[in-house]
Amino acid sequence: MKNEKWLVIGTDARLKILAKKLSGPERTVFYKSRTAWDHELNQLALSERPDYIVLPIQPLKIEAPAVLGLNDAIVFCGKTNSEWKEIIKDNTVYYYLEDEEFIWQNALLTAEAFVATFYQTKQAISGKRFIITGFGRVAKTLGHLLRSIGAEVVIAVRSDVQLNEAKAFRYEVSYLADLGEIKADYFINTIPAKWLDSGMNEQIRMPVYDLASYPGCLQDGVERDNYELLPALPGKFFPNDAANILYNSIVGQLRRRKSC
Repeated sequence: MKNEKWLVIGTDARLKILAKKLSGPERTVFYKSRTAWDHELNQLALSERPDYIVLPIQPLKIEAPAVLGLNDAIVFCGKTNSEWKEIIKDNTVYYYLEDEEFIWQNALLTAEAFVATFYQTKQAISGKRFIITGFGRVAKTLGHLLRSIGAEVVIAVRSDVQLNEAKAFRYEVSYLADLGEIKADYFINTIPAKWLDSGMNEQIRMPVYDLASYPGCLQDGVERDNYELLPALPGKFFPNDAANILYNSIVGQLRRRKSC
């Protein structure tokens, strides 16, 4: 049996643990803590010709004239930009952020990690009132968790579908455009878009926690003091659990591929 070669790249602690989990008699795994694809990674990829490459959630910067050594690799990645889409257009690519098991399990860890983050403020959750924007997986799991601890939760959304879905779960609801009329203690964004403009920024007086991926919800040029961007919480608080989720997603996608 051919010894598989894997290249895992990223600074998130879960990726370093993932590399250890993937290692075994049938796999040789190289791990590089990088935020950019550089000359050293080119040399490694060209010399070892990895069969599989795991990229981080956010696309790597390119700090080499060209990305080399990926031609025959199967690629696992989170998000891509136009540059990376062009680089891996001829590869077999799996997006773990589109794997339902990964998405839901990662959302659960994100919700729990937010609670851990919030407790560092020395404030209780019970009796507090939170506005959560969006009603995707993270918002659903976080809203459920906060309510179970004793918080009041308001769901603010942009679409009729999400508004009525949140109503069905017995949440107080609002459209995003009407947020200025709602009073609360804390504000949590889960919408992965720069929607918070200067006008809305003036209406929202409470502390804002942003759980969306970088660059968060603030539009360009909008600044505020009581704002905290909290990306990649699972890897920061629960790296072992987060690595297990990513491992199961990768192995599961490969098994489904082989069974097809």
